Amino acid sequence: MGRLGLLRPARRGAPTADPRPPFAIGHVALTATDVGRLAESYASIGFRRVARLPGIAILEVRGGTHLAISRGEPGAGALDLMVDDLDATHRMLADAGAAPDPITRSFPHRVFRATDPEGNGLLVHDSHVTGIV
Repeated sequence: MGRLGLLRPARRGAPTADPRPPFAIGHVALTATDVGRLAESYASIGFRRVARLPGIAILEVRGGTHLAISRGEPGAGALDLMVDDLDATHRMLADAGAAPDPITRSFPHRVFRATDPEGNGLLVHDSHVTGIV
């Protein structure tokens, strides 16, 4: 077993010149009293619907990360999101009733906070993606 900083797992079938980092975030979990309602609120702002099973909803964001929403205590989670157009996203969330805070500067980003319908925190930054992801 190597030190974490030295590990680079092999990727089957990946081109040798693949510039992407070897890891991606697979799943992020939130809990809600009304799984369907929260899933629909995320779908309404652009998250992609993947699956709806008893007690759980799966949605997808850019890069393939899945948001798994299951039944549980509301307001216990948080998402840290990046978007290409922060001003448009701020307006969209305000129109959706998320009551976002004003946009501020937090080096190296512009950023704002909001909450989803179940009280989970949203921290929304302008994008700082580096290279191909």
